[in-house]
Amino acid sequence: MLLGLDGVHVEDVDRRDGLLIVTVSSPAAPTGCPSCGVVATGRGRRRRVLHDVPGVTRVRIVWRQRVWRCDEVGCVRRTFVEQLPGLVARRGSITTRAVGWAIGQLRREHATVHGIARQLGTSWKTVWPGPSSPSWSNWLCAFWVG
Repeated sequence: MLLGLDGVHVEDVDRRDGLLIVTVSSPAAPTGCPSCGVVATGRGRRRRVLHDVPGVTRVRIVWRQRVWRCDEVGCVRRTFVEQLPGLVARRGSITTRAVGWAIGQLRREHATVHGIARQLGTSWKTVWPGPSSPSWSNWLCAFWVG
């Protein structure tokens, strides 16, 4: 069911209100501060809801994202969160594989952005980031180059 979601393990699966909700988290491991490299202190986890590729029903991935604190006195970065680029882009709300699926639908099936947004259960703006988004060039490159 969750092929292609490397780096996370499933904690819970729930079906309600026409949604399949899968809660995932990454395994505990020490992490260094991205600014200074000092081993960070864990501050718990926060929930991040992600839209995933629809199957028989819409799918939401609830990622229990780790939050870290840097205890180095001279470091400019006080807190930061884990990033799993194989799961979702930084600050994204659609999984990496859902982005690939959406691009495939646009290229091969001649789907509309509105239709993809409806199937994912999200908004048009979430699916099509627009030229003001930093990920716009990545989106276009993936769409045209494939």
